[in-house]
Amino acid sequence: MTTLVPVTSIAHGMQRGATAALACALVCALAAPAAAEQPFEDLVANLKSPTPRTRQAAAQELGKSRRREAVAPLSALVRDPEVKVRLEVVKALRNLRDLSAVPALVTALQDGEPDIREEAIGTLVEIYAERERGGPIDRFLEAFSDEYDRQSVPPYTAVDPSVFRGLAGTLRDEKKGIRTESAYAIGILGGGSAVPALVSATQDPEADVRGAAATAIGKDGKSLVPLLADESAAVRNRSLSAIGVLRVREAGPALREMFEQNRRRELGTRVLASLSRIGDPAQADLFRELLSSTDPEQRRLAVEGLGRIADPSTLPAFKKDYQREKNADVQLAYNFAIVSLGDRAFLDAIVLALGSSSATARRARDYVLELGLPIAPDLYPYLNDREPAVRGALCDVLAQLGDANATPKISPLLADPNSKVADRANRAIEKLRRAGGGTPPSP
Repeated sequence: MTTLVPVTSIAHGMQRGATAALACALVCALAAPAAAEQPFEDLVANLKSPTPRTRQAAAQELGKSRRREAVAPLSALVRDPEVKVRLEVVKALRNLRDLSAVPALVTALQDGEPDIREEAIGTLVEIYAERERGGPIDRFLEAFSDEYDRQSVPPYTAVDPSVFRGLAGTLRDEKKGIRTESAYAIGILGGGSAVPALVSATQDPEADVRGAAATAIGKDGKSLVPLLADESAAVRNRSLSAIGVLRVREAGPALREMFEQNRRRELGTRVLASLSRIGDPAQADLFRELLSSTDPEQRRLAVEGLGRIADPSTLPAFKKDYQREKNADVQLAYNFAIVSLGDRAFLDAIVLALGSSSATARRARDYVLELGLPIAPDLYPYLNDREPAVRGALCDVLAQLGDANATPKISPLLADPNSKVADRANRAIEKLRRAGGGTPPSP
């Protein structure tokens, strides 16, 4: 006698079977990546595979491993016959971010493939400057170079001379973009030894290259003065900025003439900013005239310029004018100038501004960094300020100043109730330790 099974039972059985199959498939899928992971030793062995795709995949995975011992076997492939493998090797060395990769990256600067040369330039900057790029290399380098007046390599790191020799070579690259990026990289890494090559690059037929070279020049500031008359506005602007940063006093007469011709234009403000940075006593009469300008930006730059000239006779008038000034940015400039002239009591407003909006905080930070290491002891009491933004910013500034005495002052902030302050204190202490400016606190 045949037993009839209800249709509903069959349906439920099929559903349970499908569910079990699906669960099994999911388990297998989740387990697959773990099973596919190869031991480190196998990845290293795969770098010697006769199959280019295998070597490329192995290089990619070793880059993700973040293991320092992967640098040596990867470096051996920097001359691999396959372009894709060489490019993956440079990218892997970028991910590993270890200075032992530098010789291989310098070799990659001479690669026949432009993409590899470009990647090597960006990777060298990332490794030395401890900064990660978030976009294309050209934008990363240009933004990096524009953002920092000083070279961006930490004080505890010495750039290998072979890097500058290699970048001097790529300054003559057939590709305009690579020449531009090479100039930016030299400037970021503080390549004083490459100045002759940069000076030559200021004569490059491409305006982008000339502008990058003008930004990067570190010592021979006099060579920038002719670029003030360059046909390219971008080159002129970069030259103005570099002349100010380098304080090329020889540029004073040319800048004064340029300002007089463009007083009421945007270019005039750029020129005045450069002139203000130079601190040329020959321009003091112009700065005193501009103290009564209706343009607050001109007043600010005039105050800064007189502060950098550092004539003590201006101090009484500065204190009086400070009290009458209504514009906050100009007031902050007066604080900077008065501290520069020796009255530390006016430092208070600058330090408290470190916790302000981004633009004001950045200007305050620049003022403190310009005042330099002698001002550091006056900053210590503010590490107890009630504003977390001020406490955190001071950790960053003291680390940038390389203050050898700051570590025990910063250490209590490792227990700060604000986690962001504690993190910034930890980073500052580590930077000072690597710079030889202190030892880490006991756990």
